Amino acid sequence: MSKPNPLGFKDHSPFSGFSDELIYGVGADGQTIHISEVDRGLACKCQCPACDHVLIAKKGKKQAHHFAHYNAGGSCKHVAETNAHIWAKDVLEREKRLVIPAVIAEHNGNTHEVSPAKIHEFAHTRLEKRLGTIVPDVILETASGAQLIVEVRVTHASEEAKLETLHRDNLSAIEIDLRRFRTSSDRQAVEEALLTDAPREWLSNAKQAKFDERLRNRIEAAEARKAKEAEARAKRLELAEQEKERRAKEQLERSVRTLTQAIRNQSEFDQELPDFVDGIMQEFGGINWSDAQALGFCVDQRVWQAELILKYLTYPNALEYHGFDEITVRDAMRAIDHCLIPAFRQAIPSPVRTRLRETWPRARVPEEAIETFFDWLVADGYLTPTREGAYSLNEDYADALHERERHRQAYERRLENLRGQIGSIMSKLPAPEQAGFNQELWEKAPLGEFRDCPEALCQKGDEIYREFERAIRQIELMFDGGAAVIRLLGLPLSGEVERAHIRERDRKLRAAANRRQSLTEAAQLQLEDEAHAWLSAPSEDDEELSRIDQAGLDDLSYQHARGELERATKARHARIRAQNEALSCQAELREAAAKVYDKERLELFLSASDPRIGKSPIQHCTNQRTLRECLALLPKKRRAERSR
Repeated sequence: MSKPNPLGFKDHSPFSGFSDELIYGVGADGQTIHISEVDRGLACKCQCPACDHVLIAKKGKKQAHHFAHYNAGGSCKHVAETNAHIWAKDVLEREKRLVIPAVIAEHNGNTHEVSPAKIHEFAHTRLEKRLGTIVPDVILETASGAQLIVEVRVTHASEEAKLETLHRDNLSAIEIDLRRFRTSSDRQAVEEALLTDAPREWLSNAKQAKFDERLRNRIEAAEARKAKEAEARAKRLELAEQEKERRAKEQLERSVRTLTQAIRNQSEFDQELPDFVDGIMQEFGGINWSDAQALGFCVDQRVWQAELILKYLTYPNALEYHGFDEITVRDAMRAIDHCLIPAFRQAIPSPVRTRLRETWPRARVPEEAIETFFDWLVADGYLTPTREGAYSLNEDYADALHERERHRQAYERRLENLRGQIGSIMSKLPAPEQAGFNQELWEKAPLGEFRDCPEALCQKGDEIYREFERAIRQIELMFDGGAAVIRLLGLPLSGEVERAHIRERDRKLRAAANRRQSLTEAAQLQLEDEAHAWLSAPSEDDEELSRIDQAGLDDLSYQHARGELERATKARHARIRAQNEALSCQAELREAAAKVYDKERLELFLSASDPRIGKSPIQHCTNQRTLRECLALLPKKRRAERSR
């Protein structure tokens, strides 16, 4: 036995308090007693707490100590619960405290927390074999005598019959679920679970009906109060509605009188249209300008219609209403507020409109006139209706507007760049050559070779413009030291063209001198003392030109001369290697012959012509092959002696 369990003895089994072996008995004095506190065998003098059967204390060395029913052939079925009940009573008797679940009142789905879950203190704890028709696990009593039944769940929940009895007898009972701790050997954890932590719930509450009744009365009182308030409110609303109708009638009459008087007081407006209106009408010539009779405007209808077009259909304003903001009649009224008679700057209610039509049957108030005009713009493909009184920019028109604006910006950008380029070109000319040039006139003057003026070319931006742009770039390059141009584009550039020709001639002379110098230096480096003769010799490409003169013609001729130099260098190196090899072989032949002949005969052998080789040995010996042939001319005997 290695470890004390929560019941005060040692063994290797799980928490014995919830085991299937009985560890509590009832002693002769009627008190419960633990197996660790009694004598072995029948000397324990104990009875079963559950069924009163005589117990025998089994306290051997192989099994955990426990009680068994004497001569009963087995234990009763309440062993685990009996252990738990007695253990729970001991803990509660010692602690005198227990967390009680929250008390919740309920009525028709409504709930109210009467009391939160909290710790209650008790005066006494007892086990009862029977309370009326039920057998409670543990009974707690307060100092005032109130009782609470505590059911400890180790295996099964309380039976339905017990629950019915608890409710019928109006008994208060809670159930604590300790199933999770059935195999625990941690005394502190199990006790704390019993007292505070383990799940617990009310099985029955003697005061539950009273709590529910209080909640029901409170809810019914609140509902009655609300019904009374609703009735009073409805009466007030009815009176208020009557008063509202009376005031609305009075307001209608006042509004009709005010608007009618404002229309009659409005003097005739100026028939001459502002300049911007003519421009808008020309740009949007395809629009059906609304001529419907309208009330409340202090300007000609074309004026306020042109202002709406300027705000909603011209770039960049129009793009704000393409997929983002809406165009509404109310916003339009605010935009042309200055075009309205002050009395008509607010929305005109429908009843007032109806009364005005009694006097002006075909006329429309500003809101109606604007909406009619917008409907015309829808029909012409400028707007698209989105909802009542709201519009957005038509997709096709938005695309066309984008394209037109892109083209305009491109034209302005091209024209701005052109002006910068021409201004820069002219600034580089001497002052006398600039005199008399007018750039504005030049932009509008046709250029014969391009069949249009520069400004028109910028407007088109086509392939002809790009060719014109390339011509401008060539002129800029000429000023930067490039070649002289042929196309002057109507600019006073004859003096600069002459200067460009001079620069080109000087550049060619410098380039020719550089190429001649480069070839001379390369030849001197690679051919050394042979360089001068090689440079003065005729070129392979043109026998009338020396190599140095050929290099001065152009880059291609220079490259050909460099190619000849590389070939001459390789030939020179090969010749030097052959000479060195011949000298080496001749020295070796002389050394070999010296071992055969005396000095006089040696020179005769080397310089005399030998019919076998057609020349003297010293002339014939130029490489390893001819060396071997010359060595073969030596006398054999003497060669052998030489070999020895």
